[in-house]
Amino acid sequence: MNEPRIDRNSIVCWSGEAVATEVEGEVVLMHLERDRCHGLGSTGSAIWRRLREPVQVAVLTELLEEEYSAAPGEIASDVLRTLTQLVAEGLVQVCAPNS
Repeated sequence: MNEPRIDRNSIVCWSGEAVATEVEGEVVLMHLERDRCHGLGSTGSAIWRRLREPVQVAVLTELLEEEYSAAPGEIASDVLRTLTQLVAEGLVQVCAPNS
């Protein structure tokens, strides 16, 4: 399956295939069809919580940069990597094409 390429202009949101719950302050996701469970850790959980409504990757990155301190470009890299993995697992979808 070819997942859409994600970049800073992509609009992303939760997939209807994902079931999520909080366990000790971190999000645990389940894709029922694939019978896989994913613990997101603190960074992945912070990303997931902001995907309730469709959001542009650049805006998501800015929100996380306001909350966390990291080397320049590190948060953007982490966000893109995490979203790419979540899309590949069917847990997040690209809601609108890249501009």
